[in-house]
Amino acid sequence: MNQTTWIWILLIAFFGTLLYIQTIGFDYTLDDGIYANSNRVTLKGLEEWPELFKYGSMNFIEISPVNTGIYRPLTLLTFAVENELVGKFDPGVSHSINLLLYFALLVVLGFLLAELIQVKKLPWWVPALILLLYAVHPLHVEVVASAKSRDTLLSSLFAFSAILIWWRTQPMPKMWQWAVILGIYFLSLLSKEESIPLIALVGLIAYFFQRKSALQAMRAALPFAGAAAVYLLIRGLVLDTAATTYDSYINSILYVADGFQRLATNFYIYLEYVKLLFFPHPLSWDYSFSQLSVQSFSSPWVWVSVVLFGALIWLAYRGFKGRSLISFGLIFYFAAFSIFANLLPSLTIGSNLGERFLFVPSLAFAFLAVYGLFLLGKKWMPNRLHLIPLLVLVPVVFGFSWKTFDRAKVWKDNLSITRNDVESAPKSWRTHTFYAEELRRVGLAALKDHPDSAKATLQEAKKEYEIMFGILGKDLPVSQYLATYAEVLINLGDSAMAVTVLEENIERNPKAFYPLFQLGRFAYEGGEYEKAIDYYQKALQAQNPNFGPLYRNLGLSYSRNSEKDKAIVALEKSLEYFDGPEIRRALGFLYSELGQTEKAARYLATDENASAEEIAFINATMLGNIAFGKGDFQTSLSEYKKIEPIYEEVDGKTKFPTFYSALAKSLLETGDTLSSKTFFLRAVDEMGSKDPVVFTNLGTIAFHKDQNYPQAERYFQQAIDYGSTTYESYMNLASALLIQRKERQAIPVLEKAVAIQASRAAVGNLYLVHKSLGNTEEMNRYHQLLFPAGVPQ
Repeated sequence: MNQTTWIWILLIAFFGTLLYIQTIGFDYTLDDGIYANSNRVTLKGLEEWPELFKYGSMNFIEISPVNTGIYRPLTLLTFAVENELVGKFDPGVSHSINLLLYFALLVVLGFLLAELIQVKKLPWWVPALILLLYAVHPLHVEVVASAKSRDTLLSSLFAFSAILIWWRTQPMPKMWQWAVILGIYFLSLLSKEESIPLIALVGLIAYFFQRKSALQAMRAALPFAGAAAVYLLIRGLVLDTAATTYDSYINSILYVADGFQRLATNFYIYLEYVKLLFFPHPLSWDYSFSQLSVQSFSSPWVWVSVVLFGALIWLAYRGFKGRSLISFGLIFYFAAFSIFANLLPSLTIGSNLGERFLFVPSLAFAFLAVYGLFLLGKKWMPNRLHLIPLLVLVPVVFGFSWKTFDRAKVWKDNLSITRNDVESAPKSWRTHTFYAEELRRVGLAALKDHPDSAKATLQEAKKEYEIMFGILGKDLPVSQYLATYAEVLINLGDSAMAVTVLEENIERNPKAFYPLFQLGRFAYEGGEYEKAIDYYQKALQAQNPNFGPLYRNLGLSYSRNSEKDKAIVALEKSLEYFDGPEIRRALGFLYSELGQTEKAARYLATDENASAEEIAFINATMLGNIAFGKGDFQTSLSEYKKIEPIYEEVDGKTKFPTFYSALAKSLLETGDTLSSKTFFLRAVDEMGSKDPVVFTNLGTIAFHKDQNYPQAERYFQQAIDYGSTTYESYMNLASALLIQRKERQAIPVLEKAVAIQASRAAVGNLYLVHKSLGNTEEMNRYHQLLFPAGVPQ
């Protein structure tokens, strides 16, 4: 290999890599996190690196891990090593590694192309132009600019390096050389399985460049096939075979295309790939439903594709026997692309189309383009062979270089790439979803410091979610995004719509935590504490619950529902997850209401940040509740009156939700019935109290003080409805009914009282009621209960 070859290879490799130099300052984007900062194993450096080889590569992601799909342990290991050496993931380091890998790959390809073309005795500029066209092609941007696509770079680098070493050790590699070659190729498979089709390239090189027979060429590729078989065996043992969420039309429309539709759709997609090779604009990181749609043979573009690929297959076949390099390039393209061709339903990949899938096939395209121009030059300008290739390729290289540099810019961060690609792929549900998700994240982060701009950003997110829902339709196979859409609605103040969306989310996924939690919060804020408790209890059984705030909210709901013991259990459970002062104070107030002063004092110990009002509130609450528990209502009233002026200021409704009822009870016991009624009503109206004691007291005041018997009836009935099913409760209600001459309605109430305690008062009332109604049989029965010794009527 002469010095000139080294120079042009290094120059082209440097130029191709330089187009991406800006990516060093870029952030992680899109799926980068599944290998880097969202991967539970690589985040630990080399602490658990053997796990990467024991499970599928999607088993370590934070959200919905599965042991299916892909097995790329070596790629993950490089990220683990990177994290170990750097100390923490740094996107600049990850992008720099991608640039080094791309540079190395271009160098390896340069030498392989130069040595293959040299065999055919073609000019040096032929491999140089092939490498240059490949190096600047815009379809490579996704691979080089995405840290996650290190898997493609590693796989390609190892595979082509193995092929280059194999080529140089011909005609008969030694055993140790085979060990090196197959070892390197096996590393490419452990990086990413898409290097399997490059087995065919080995056979093609043997046939077209070494002029071996077809049978000898196949034998030459057998060792590589053996290495691939070992990899596939290991992969099969490691991965589960269960279907995943990727097997859906939202990822590949071929899942809803059968028979001729599937064939027509495939041809349409193949044509799209060819179009991108020649004219890479517009570009997008995603082409999901419904950017591409199911096709039929009524489409003229399908027939254009059929004719085009029929012609290409015919050219490949026609030139095969004569070992035409056009045939070589075409078969290389078909072989390299085959893994993404969705040839059979069982081989359907989880994507309609991907620019990254052309990373290796685009080498065949560059080879065909340059060699085809060389043949034209040879035919039309034999004395100036280079002129036609240069006239055609110079503007193409400049155009491709500009496009590559410009396209790379949009990979700066998630907001940039998602915002750009909703325009380049406006019918894709995923581009709109990811843009909406990024707008949501940015908007929520800005709410505190820049509320106006945050609201505008969230409005834009709302619009993008709605576009996505419109694309997917009513079936909505990705219902998890209903939760994030609801979060946007909540922060925009559209609570009614948010509740509707959350309820739909629960209908589709009853185990989803976020909607259950938020619906519980809405119920709590609306004073529907039993409903809130129900939602929070269901949330405890949900997927990936956040127990700290969940137990806190459950405890507060129990507290507002006058279930103090349950509230204490939930709030103390909450403290196991995070130690918040507001939780401790809530516990302190609850214990003080229950008369457990030592525990109350421990939880209500003031902190440095407590205001004078908060300290006064805590002290008055403690002293008032202690006196209340002892029946010293004069003292409790004195302390509670200190609380009243500062109750709202210190958020007393959360800390001491039963304050109004405690104050009312103290007033009632000290003889101020009128004021006590006012505060009992405030406990109901403002605090949403469902405490039976509150309604019993209101009923007693209405009955004895106001003599408003219908009102007393309603209050006594509410006391029963809210859980007071004692003898006294039923007798209170019966008294209110009887004084209104509602004897028939009083009978079942009195019967319930008798079932609890067969007192003379209850039995006597039943006797008199039945007597007045003329129910002789029932009257006699209750008379017998009153006078078991047979006393005359």
